[in-house]
Amino acid sequence: MFLAIRRAVDDDTAEVLRITKESFSLYQDELHVNYEVKALKETIETTLRDIRENAVFVVERFGKLCGAIRIKKLSDDLWYIYRFGVTPEISHTGLGSALLDAAITYASNSGAKAIALHTNAKYYSLARYYYGKQFYVHSTSLDRGYVRALFVLELDDSGVDLSPAFLM
Repeated sequence: MFLAIRRAVDDDTAEVLRITKESFSLYQDELHVNYEVKALKETIETTLRDIRENAVFVVERFGKLCGAIRIKKLSDDLWYIYRFGVTPEISHTGLGSALLDAAITYASNSGAKAIALHTNAKYYSLARYYYGKQFYVHSTSLDRGYVRALFVLELDDSGVDLSPAFLM
């Protein structure tokens, strides 16, 4: 198949881990950071657990996985995106946005009223990307040794308790 976005299965574990490490290595390099990027400490076991217990979506192009995103339910109303990354060959092609849209649609169809994620506030191109997707910065913290921004996408106006996202 030319292109597919689908839920990850157990057999995708090694490729999801490869994408995570490759994309977060680039993230670390671009920011010249000296703190531990937790995604780079990921293991086959933690990746497999996420595939089995949460929702992991992948983009497959010409039979090769080239992007992955993870999303999990934090409460009845709030879902959380993490470990979102694409390989350099599909960066700026719209496939990452399609992957993000798949995760948002999944959460919305599962009852989410808001979706949250964290990223380094100094990663300007990524912050602009999330603003373009209608996320806003709710708050920042220094709890991980850098300015960590909590981005939120509200899917309706009912108001959601975001406190579970502070623990992520």
